[in-house]
Amino acid sequence: MKKIVKKSGLAAVIVTIAVCAGFPAARASYDAYPDLSAAALRYQVTAKRKLDLHYSVYAGGFEALHATLVMRLDKNAYDLKVSAATQGLIGDLFPWRASYITTGHADAGRLVPAVYTARSTWRKNEKITEMDYGPNGKILKSTTQDGEKTTVRRDFKTKLTQHTLDMLTGVLAMLQSVRNTNRCAGAFPVFDGKRRFNIVLKDDGREMLQPTSYSNYKGMALRCTLTVRPVAGFSAEDQKRGWLAVQNHTEARHMPPTLWLGRLKGSGQVVPVKMEIASEYGAVVAHLSGAADN
Repeated sequence: MKKIVKKSGLAAVIVTIAVCAGFPAARASYDAYPDLSAAALRYQVTAKRKLDLHYSVYAGGFEALHATLVMRLDKNAYDLKVSAATQGLIGDLFPWRASYITTGHADAGRLVPAVYTARSTWRKNEKITEMDYGPNGKILKSTTQDGEKTTVRRDFKTKLTQHTLDMLTGVLAMLQSVRNTNRCAGAFPVFDGKRRFNIVLKDDGREMLQPTSYSNYKGMALRCTLTVRPVAGFSAEDQKRGWLAVQNHTEARHMPPTLWLGRLKGSGQVVPVKMEIASEYGAVVAHLSGAADN
C-alpha cells in the first residue's frame, strides 16, 4: 500500500510540473496586482518565428512524462500550445494527457489574450475549459465541460480577473521579461477560470549547462526560483493538493522549485531548459530534449 501511495503522490508531482511548464502557498511580501504595462514585459518580436520545444520529465532516472511547447510569434500576434502525456509505468498506472492552447495579439507591446483552452483527460474522464477575452484583454466568458456537466460563467469579481492573463500568456510574459532584463524577477498575474495567482520569479544565479543523455541544451542559463502565490479564489482544500501541496513541502525543506531559462541561438528567445522539484517522493526533473527554432 505504501508503494501505491508513493507512486500516486509522485504522479501528482509529475502532472503538476507539466501543467506549470509551466506552474501556490507560503506568505511573503509581493505585489498582488503587478503592472502589466511595465517596460520589462514589453513584447518585442521583429520577425515571424516558430519554436517547437520538446521536454522529457524524469522521476528516479526514468522518463515519466513527455511534453511539447509550440510557440508561434510575430510582431502583432502569438499562439502557444502545450501538450503533455504520462509515459512508461507512470503512464500505465496513471494515464493522463492534456493540451493547453492560447491565442492573442500585441497592443503597444502588451500581450492581450483572445481565447484560452485547457483540455485534460484522466483515465476516461475529460475536462475542457475555455476562456474568451474581449479586444482589450478583459475576460468575457468561461465555459467548463466536465463529463456531461457544462458550466458557463460571465460575471466575475474584479479582484479575480482585472489585469490578469491566462496561464500560457502569463508564461510568455514571464519569458519576455527575462529576455528584456536578463534577470529572473517579477510577479506575473494569472486567472485560470476559477482562481487568481501570481507566478513569482527570483534570481538564483547563473549556470553553464552542458549537453547530457537527457538534454541537448548547451549554454549559459539563468537559474530561477519559481513560486506560485495565491491572490483570490482559493479554498482551504486547494492548499492541500496539486502544486500547492508540492510547493508547501519544498518550502518547508527550504528547497523551492528551480527553473533554468536559456536563450535559443537562432531567435534569442528565452525558454525553459530545465526544471527541478525536490518532492517528498524524490527528485522530479524536466529537461529540454529537443528544439527547432525557425
